[in-house]
Amino acid sequence: MNVLYGSVDGQKFSAVSPTLKARHSRKYFGGMDRGVVAYTLLANHVALQTQMLSANQHESYWVFDICYNNTSDIRPTTITGDMHCINMANFAILHWFGMNLAPRFTNLHAQLKHLYCSPDQEGHDKFLIQPVGQIDRHLIAAEKSNLDHIAATLGLKEMSQSVLVRKICTLSGHHRTRKALFEYDKLVRTIYTLRYLRDPQLQRDVHRSENRIESYHQLRSTIAQINGKKELTGRTDLEVDISNQCGRLIANVVIAYNSMLLSGLLGRYLAAGNEKALDLLRRISPAAWQHLHFLGHYAFRGKHNPIDLEAVLAGVILNP
Repeated sequence: MNVLYGSVDGQKFSAVSPTLKARHSRKYFGGMDRGVVAYTLLANHVALQTQMLSANQHESYWVFDICYNNTSDIRPTTITGDMHCINMANFAILHWFGMNLAPRFTNLHAQLKHLYCSPDQEGHDKFLIQPVGQIDRHLIAAEKSNLDHIAATLGLKEMSQSVLVRKICTLSGHHRTRKALFEYDKLVRTIYTLRYLRDPQLQRDVHRSENRIESYHQLRSTIAQINGKKELTGRTDLEVDISNQCGRLIANVVIAYNSMLLSGLLGRYLAAGNEKALDLLRRISPAAWQHLHFLGHYAFRGKHNPIDLEAVLAGVILNP
């Protein structure tokens, strides 16, 4: 089965002017500075979607929103993230819409506290890993109509995930629909955790996906610091959002330019059968920027005067 990995993560930026979303955070900005979080969905090094959050908001509330509102032609099927992408409902919500949540666990031993089993499962004492409890499947089945209603509300965009999670968290701990949603989430999370523990290839794939968004963040940080400080400009939240989207555009242009150069080199060395050069190409990231000069004017050329990539590559020789 073909799996396209996407990754979500937030990046902190200082804000030049005070806005509604720009909040103080001594942990991230220090002193009296305020800032925002640029929450990004990335796949194959391409930043597909980004939105601005306040620094005091939990990133897990926006995992489904940023994936479901993705308007690009690239549709990731498995969404990776750090521990901040996990809450009591995300595994279930993404599963409803045909996506898989695949966080990178920082402490595998701590995940053993989140393993549950079926109530009719016997012989627990013989298991190498002991479940901590049982999943109430009857409650999930009994609340199916209400869970379907929640899924339909999300699917029709009548309510965002962030609003839904806040509403659910305000319900009583004994509320049956809330408990059923959390039970379903335990089920999906348990299955993923067991797969993660048993499959080293899955761990490597998740780790590789997370490395890509970290490389993108380094590129975005470099672009933002051209004027001297890692910050976004703008007097309103809309202007700050535009500043962030402009940075994403420049980063995607850099990644597209690098990808075209690497594709040209790949074709050259495949034809020549140069395995050493091909091995070196596999270790070059499209998010690299050491060969680029970001200062000056940005000229978006028309099709009448395109960049001659063959001329650019003519003098490039890889020496493994």
